[in-house]
Amino acid sequence: MSKWEPVTFQESLSFVKKVKARDYMLYISLLDVLNRNDQIPLQAYSELSLLFQHHEDLLAELSKFRPLPCPNNVYTHGSIWMIIFLMPFLLLSLVLALRSH
Repeated sequence: MSKWEPVTFQESLSFVKKVKARDYMLYISLLDVLNRNDQIPLQAYSELSLLFQHHEDLLAELSKFRPLPCPNNVYTHGSIWMIIFLMPFLLLSLVLALRSH
């Protein structure tokens, strides 16, 4: 297994733009999954994997965002989930929304 490396802001932005350009409803579904605070990162990742199952290139790129397996107690606190996984995507969606207006 290769060493995990953090994803850069530019990589995240590129991925979100690619999804939005490909299929706007897919983009909305991506945001919907990421806006659910009750999921742990691995659940969200699994749901996104299903969402992108017919988009091989997006599915491959999504693998860069796969959360590290950690003990369950790490992900039980909502603020940790927001910081680790959700916030970068939400910030990207805001940037894209502001650019489109």
